Amino acid sequence: MTQKKLIIYGNGQMARMFLDFALIEFDVVAFTVDLSVIVETAIQGIPVIPFDIIETCFYPDDHLMITAVGYLEMNRLRSRKYQEGLAKGYRFTNYIHSSVVRHPTVTIGENNVVLDHVAIHPYTKIGNSNFICSNASIGHGCTIRDNCWINSGVSIGGETMLGDGCFLGINATIGDNIMIERHCYIGANTLVCRSTQPEDV
Repeated sequence: MTQKKLIIYGNGQMARMFLDFALIEFDVVAFTVDLSVIVETAIQGIPVIPFDIIETCFYPDDHLMITAVGYLEMNRLRSRKYQEGLAKGYRFTNYIHSSVVRHPTVTIGENNVVLDHVAIHPYTKIGNSNFICSNASIGHGCTIRDNCWINSGVSIGGETMLGDGCFLGINATIGDNIMIERHCYIGANTLVCRSTQPEDV
């Protein structure tokens, strides 16, 4: 079966790490970032193309895109580049590792990265442009909105909602039936057992 052609937005640590995952499923043809942050013209032999001209080199009709950048600007950079890629005419895809059980009652948007051994329980809803690292657990009936960063080992109880742009550090634990409002920063090993206000730390 012919692999789909993929462009990765990013050239930092996350993009380089993600490349090894993406190559299992996709034909990765290019990285792309803004010209001002290009420091080398290729990564593992794959060209790095300025984002402002990417559509002239790799046509949107023939290539998928995904963002693989960290939680810069509290995830706003990933959100912005997703919107800019859509404006260029690209279709965004998900990467979901083969070890993740895909329950039929789970809904997932686009431009999400879900790494290995993540548990996503039934009736969960995941929006767009989220990055979920290895060995996280998302309980039944949760809602993860857009542009969140969920680190390795995070555990989220059932029926909890995570607002836009949140960051959850390694091994953070969120109780059940909790509302984590937008752009909250929850540090590593933190236990959250009550709802938050927007932009809480």
